[in-house]
Amino acid sequence: MRRAFTFITVIVLAAACAATLSCRRSKDVSEMEPNVVLLGPTFDPARAPKQFEPLAAYLQEKVGQPFEFRPTKSREEFSTLVKDGKAAFVFANPLDYFEVADACIVLVKPNYPGKGSMVQGSIIVREGEAVKIREVTELKGSSIMIVSESSLDGYLSQKMFFDRSGLDLDLDFDLRESPDGRPENVIAAVAAGEVEYGCVPAEFFPGRKPVKGAEVLTYSEKVPVEVFAFVEMGGDKMLGGKVRDVLKAIPKDDPVLKLLGIDSFILAAPAEYGMVINFLTQDKIEKAQRLSEAPAKAGTS
Repeated sequence: MRRAFTFITVIVLAAACAATLSCRRSKDVSEMEPNVVLLGPTFDPARAPKQFEPLAAYLQEKVGQPFEFRPTKSREEFSTLVKDGKAAFVFANPLDYFEVADACIVLVKPNYPGKGSMVQGSIIVREGEAVKIREVTELKGSSIMIVSESSLDGYLSQKMFFDRSGLDLDLDFDLRESPDGRPENVIAAVAAGEVEYGCVPAEFFPGRKPVKGAEVLTYSEKVPVEVFAFVEMGGDKMLGGKVRDVLKAIPKDDPVLKLLGIDSFILAAPAEYGMVINFLTQDKIEKAQRLSEAPAKAGTS
């Protein structure tokens, strides 16, 4: 009888300890500083916090630490906060990630329904004009409209394409930007003859079929979508690995992904982002050289 009583006492004490530890663990998590995931400025600052709330809760449940997805309003703010050590992770498109890449390690990237994890741009002309163009270099000096300077498939893809022909999209064209950042307005401007060429996502012209008075001149480079990366400066690399594995393991039909319009997270290859980073680095150097030489040339003419 005494032995039975002792056994029951041990079980009760063990249960009490487990409950105490559980409460203490919950309390500890609530008292921890959150791991900040800094969002690039292409994410809507007004909507992002609510959109990413479920994913933050999911990560906390799986990792055992709190997370906060924090939006930024500009590339400068994004870069400064990362370099000041205010973020444990970043989630941004390659154009913004470029500013902080030297401090980060790529982990995963989103896979979007119907789009995948790579996007491609196209260069469009007024319907019936494509046959008149023989060489890409013929476009130099023309008016051309982009979606925005933060667009991957309405600016970066085409910029990389022109670079292969020795042209700089920013300096060698009469560059204009869609007033509201919508590809539809670029198509409309080209069709109406307001600009000679346009840069829009390739998905708007499947099978090269003309759309609303505009047609494809050529498709441009494929570039990777946003990257979820770990900020290496003083960070916990084990935490980075845990987060990578948790994100990769989220089921495709999970509501936390549907809310973000993401099909799944897949492993990101450093090489594909490295290619973009190297291009942007070289572009920055060459642009600075050309701009510094311009006044000297103007003075000698």
